Amino acid sequence: MARTLQSKIKAWRMDAMDFVAIRMLTGDRGKYLGLIFAIALSSFLIAQQSSLFLGLMDRTRSQIRDVGEADIWVMDRATQYVDEIYPLRDDALYMVRGVEGVRWAVPLFKGQAVARAMDGRFRSVILMGVDNASLTGAPRKLILGSIESLREPDAVIIDMAGYHFLFPGQEPRLGGLLEMNDHRARITGICEPSPPFLSSPVVFTRYSQAVNYIGRQRTQMSFALVKTQASAAAADVARRITTTTGLRAVSQGDFGWMTMPWQVMAGAGVLVLVIVSVASLISIRKVVKLEPAVVFRG
Repeated sequence: MARTLQSKIKAWRMDAMDFVAIRMLTGDRGKYLGLIFAIALSSFLIAQQSSLFLGLMDRTRSQIRDVGEADIWVMDRATQYVDEIYPLRDDALYMVRGVEGVRWAVPLFKGQAVARAMDGRFRSVILMGVDNASLTGAPRKLILGSIESLREPDAVIIDMAGYHFLFPGQEPRLGGLLEMNDHRARITGICEPSPPFLSSPVVFTRYSQAVNYIGRQRTQMSFALVKTQASAAAADVARRITTTTGLRAVSQGDFGWMTMPWQVMAGAGVLVLVIVSVASLISIRKVVKLEPAVVFRG
């Protein structure tokens, strides 16, 4: 009986404290509703802006991730991330191929070009030049056409966003003509690559064709893509390439992580971080106002 009576008294006290704590929270309805709204808005901003930030950061390495054939990316020692490149000499490719553990190495070109449609509409595009022989680096998801069509003269593959911009109101079809650096480009495929960090359309073509669209320079190879032998570890081969050639060699995953910090420092990344921080502070400040009720509740 005593234990039962004590439990009933304890339950009554808990109910009484619950009632008082709720009255403390809802006594002033205006402040209470403002408190709930502020916490809800802060929670929404934290979740929404955090997901936006992570999505943007994932986009920074989308073009690296799309080249799934390569184990190692070789670049100039001063290159820090994928969107700012100091080109390599063509003979660097032969030096890389001679390193122990390298199964094959092919060139990859990445640059900016201006694509102009026949009606005068133009757009700055990300131009990707893939290996002439193996087509390593070509898009893997095509909506129309085939990767093999890149072997045709003046052939390019454009992403769907770029096609809709350069040919507005037209159904996707092959055969459209573009002009880049006074050279003709014929659309032989439409692809859907991973969305890049920048909003520019992406155009794929052969390496030899890409350098014509940009304009030939003394050094023009952006990266050397390396596939390691089955018995060799990618990290060991990358170290040997760096030691032997003096170039920077990193794995695909490491190159993606190298690229992210530089894009975080861009205006969009900093802005998102500021919004998340402010929302977190507002949420904490509002929650602190609940302290008297929380302490009273125990």
